[in-house]
This record gives sequence, structure tokens and C-alpha cells, in this order.
Amino acid sequence: MNELNRALDDLDGLHEAFHALSDPQRASPLVSNAKLGKKLRHDLAAGADAYASTLISSSRGELDAKRIKKCRKEALARMPVAVANQRRLAALVNERRVPSPEVRTDVQLLLNLSLHCRAALEALAPTVDRRAAKALGNKVLVELRKATLRYLSTEREVGNGSPEKPRSAVVERLKKTESHAREFVRLGPGSADGESSLGATLSKDVVDMLHKTSLDWTARSLPA
Repeated sequence: MNELNRALDDLDGLHEAFHALSDPQRASPLVSNAKLGKKLRHDLAAGADAYASTLISSSRGELDAKRIKKCRKEALARMPVAVANQRRLAALVNERRVPSPEVRTDVQLLLNLSLHCRAALEALAPTVDRRAAKALGNKVLVELRKATLRYLSTEREVGNGSPEKPRSAVVERLKKTESHAREFVRLGPGSADGESSLGATLSKDVVDMLHKTSLDWTARSLPA
């Protein structure tokens, strides 16, 4: 969990910097230079997407210091202009911190879904048809990656710190992912004594998380 919190801190920093560049009330010259600001926002968006994609590609769903280092390396490689202006960006963000705790919680949930799915794949693989498991598992992972990146991009577009529109943008994809995940669960072997294997249990947990999230996010996006 400590490593995941480090990753969320990194992503928070990238998104705060992205939104700060569009805040006309800030004194930094980065805000008044439209051409440079556009390049910086492009860099920060690409860096955030690369970071998240690298994180959820973690083998077996394990997240450690080595994976965080790789996430940062991949992000930095896509942010040459932002890296060159790192100190000025930090000063810009520190003029006024604007955290988005609800967005952070949502991103944490989406990242966890991918990591848990990879852990389930690893645990289930020895007990099922590997080709079928890989095919279905990849469907789930691809959809989760698309949902995560779509959430991040929508949050950047909206830019008000509210999770409603990002959630609405991905909830249908989460429902689609849930249907793939249910097929994946059905691959798991049954047990005569009624006990499930670790892989089957983890797979069901992923389905339950997807179902709960899609229901919750759908309900919250409906008008009161």
C-alpha cells in the first residue's frame, strides 16, 4: 500500500501541475505563455498516462520500489519540456495546492482493479486452460487500461476536481469489463468440498469490485 500511495502522490503532482497551467489567477509566467503552456500540458498528460500504464502492467500484480522507479522513468521520457521546466512547475503548483481527494480515490480503485486482476491471473493459471485464461484475462486487462486512461483524460478535460464526469465516461466500459471477468471466473475449477482456490477467489473479488464500482458510479451520476 505504501508503494501505491507513492504512485498516487506522483500522479496527483502531474495532474495538479496540468490544471495549474490553466489557472489565470496564478502569477507564474508559465501561465501567460500560451505556447509553452500547451507544450507543458501535452507533456504532463503523456507522462501521467505512461506512468499509469506502466504501473498496471506490473507482473503478477506486484507493486514495489522497482516498479515505481520504472513508472517514473517512463513518465519522464515523455516529458522533455516539463522536465526542463521542473522547478518553475513546482513553484507554480505550490502557489496554491488544489488536491482532489475523490479523484485520487477513484484512480486508486481503478489501479487496484488491474493489479488484482493480474494477481488473479497468476494464481488461476496453473489450474485452468492457459490459452483460454490468457485470452479472457487480456480482455479484462485491456478494458481496465482503457477505462483508467479514459478516466484520467476526462478528468484533465473537466479540470474542476469533481469525479462525476470522469466516472460517467468509463462506467459503461466497466460494465463491459465485468462481463469479461465473469467469463474468466467460470474457467476456474470447482471443488468437491465447496472451497475455492486462491485464483478463483481473487477472480471473484475482481468481479465483485467491478460490479460494485459500476453500480456506485452509475447511481452517483444520476440527477438527484
